[in-house]
Amino acid sequence: MAIFAAVVIVLVIVDLLLFRVSWYGFLIGCAFLLAVVIACELMPERGLRKDLPYDLIWWIFPLSIIGARIAFVVNNLDLYNNFWEMCAVWNGGLSIYGGVIGGAIGLVICCAIKKVDPIKAMDCVAPVLILGQAIGRWGNFANMEVYGWEITNDALKWFPFGVKVNGTWHLANFFYESVLDLAGFFMLLYLLRKTKKKGLVTCSYLCYYGFIRFFLEDLRDPQFIMIIPGTNIAWSKLTSLITFLIGAIGLITILIITLVNKKKLETANILNGGTIESKADFVKTETELNESEKTKTENKNDLTKHNKKQKNNDAHTKSKNEQNKQEVIKTESDNESDNLENTENKENKNKTEN
Repeated sequence: MAIFAAVVIVLVIVDLLLFRVSWYGFLIGCAFLLAVVIACELMPERGLRKDLPYDLIWWIFPLSIIGARIAFVVNNLDLYNNFWEMCAVWNGGLSIYGGVIGGAIGLVICCAIKKVDPIKAMDCVAPVLILGQAIGRWGNFANMEVYGWEITNDALKWFPFGVKVNGTWHLANFFYESVLDLAGFFMLLYLLRKTKKKGLVTCSYLCYYGFIRFFLEDLRDPQFIMIIPGTNIAWSKLTSLITFLIGAIGLITILIITLVNKKKLETANILNGGTIESKADFVKTETELNESEKTKTENKNDLTKHNKKQKNNDAHTKSKNEQNKQEVIKTESDNESDNLENTENKENKNKTEN
């Protein structure tokens, strides 16, 4: 903490005396570092290696930046005259949704290489992701951007309800989202530690973040709202709605699976005479049911293989019998020919003697 404070003090001095420091970039960097440290402690919650984040960061960091930049440029093509201007990320212009998508792609690639379950990894990354978003929003405050409507009521012109930009008070959108993101971090952290259902934390993040962004988008100053060409629909609102729906579908799927397992528990309880009283008993019984189903499947496969083998054997036996029958017929035919020949020879011999 002391080192971090010293770095901040040095950067403030540099910003005041030498050149302008990119506080947004500094905060994003801090968010990534903090995310890696916390993620290392969360990985064991899903049975993953504690040092997995050090592998993930090499893929997530660059692809999230690239994704964030591409999403922003695609929505603001009219701002750029050539390709190099589009690549100048240091001039500003990142999309959080693009960053999330790019980072998710990086995570999946890394998990595929390391042979790790990507859903489990996402469950551990989701809490630190929303924490990073909470930190990153203060970069908007440093840049005096992405604020909300103008505040006309003098009684509401105070921070953190509002923020003063160029002498005018606006709604402090960055602060609202930062607080909500921080609350989301603690919620997801609680879910991660209290439930082992794979995908629940990830889907909860999608639902939660999509929900808050959908409504906060309406509070933004119009200059910071990117509209889909030819419509009055904001890109962020549409993306937030899609994000929410994906999360909701995921949660519903997990709920259905849970209910099915519960039904299995009830069935197993009846079959076992009501002896299942604890979660351990359920896990044991569920394992036994799964093993039973597995055994049935294996037996079915073995029976199928046996029938197929028997069928092949029958066909082979039939073919062999046919072959033997043909040989017997041939032998009998040869014997008849020999007998006939012997008879003729005998008759010819008798005629000759006479």
